[in-house]
Amino acid sequence: NAFALPGGFLFVNTGLIQKAETESELVGVLAHEIAHVTTRHGARLMKKASIIGIIYQAAQVASVILTGGVAGIGTYYALQYGFMGLGMALDLTLLGVSRDYEEEADQLGAQYAWAADYDPKGFISFFDKMASQKGYVRSASFFRTHPAFYDRIVSTFSEIEYLPRKEDLIVDSTEFKLVKEELKQQVIRRQPNNMKRPTL
Repeated sequence: NAFALPGGFLFVNTGLIQKAETESELVGVLAHEIAHVTTRHGARLMKKASIIGIIYQAAQVASVILTGGVAGIGTYYALQYGFMGLGMALDLTLLGVSRDYEEEADQLGAQYAWAADYDPKGFISFFDKMASQKGYVRSASFFRTHPAFYDRIVSTFSEIEYLPRKEDLIVDSTEFKLVKEELKQQVIRRQPNNMKRPTL
């Protein structure tokens, strides 16, 4: 995994580097995260969440005012279930916004990788790898924060087709292979049977 925080801080788990077969796959994921920062998706999502929170609280206050603060048991449960439904509708609105942001980051990420002279198709091959992971396709749900992998692959491929042709796009490098090998050796050294344990 990789994630970006406001201010441009980008964090990369070693598992992502190990999972990427080529440098262009890693660059595609990093470009996607950079796109989240440059478009201020985090700040925009927080602003929308704050507005939705205000709407939810206003609805609760309005219900107290309209019922005079005193309600029968039936009205109480009706209001509670109504608020649960409103909360779910508002959450689904945020999920839709989140999916839109993911699609925008995919599109810009492909452009950023291309602009940095990396093959943006690495982005697609990494999506394909993740989509074939056990559980990813079967866990498809209406309540996901990200679009389905298939949709992301198709829309990103479509975006790449519109980019001007470039010769000699970078797919992989010896430096990337060296980094992967060093990570592999570090993992081996950290395994319990390879660690020196204190003795009496």
